Amino acid sequence: TSTRGKAYLCLFQVATFKGWIQIMNDAIDSREVGKQPIRETNIYMYLYFVFFIISGSFFTLNLFIGVIIDNFNEQKKKAGGSLEMFMTEDQKKYYNASK
Repeated sequence: TSTRGKAYLCLFQVATFKGWIQIMNDAIDSREVGKQPIRETNIYMYLYFVFFIISGSFFTLNLFIGVIIDNFNEQKKKAGGSLEMFMTEDQKKYYNASK
């Protein structure tokens, strides 16, 4: 099996927050190949996981907001550029009266 494939799978697990704490603990306790793990040997791995989670969350949030804005603009184009399609009848009356 590919160690690169396993690494990508682990990063995917961390990005989806499924079992990421165990993966983080294994990474922090890891040593060279062929040596037994020692508790908190690589404490700098905490920084890696914090950075990965923050940057991954930021990317996902931006992607989600981008999709929402794109769909909003698409609906606005379909309505002829008018924002009135999102208003109730009372809001339309108030909006037209305040012009």
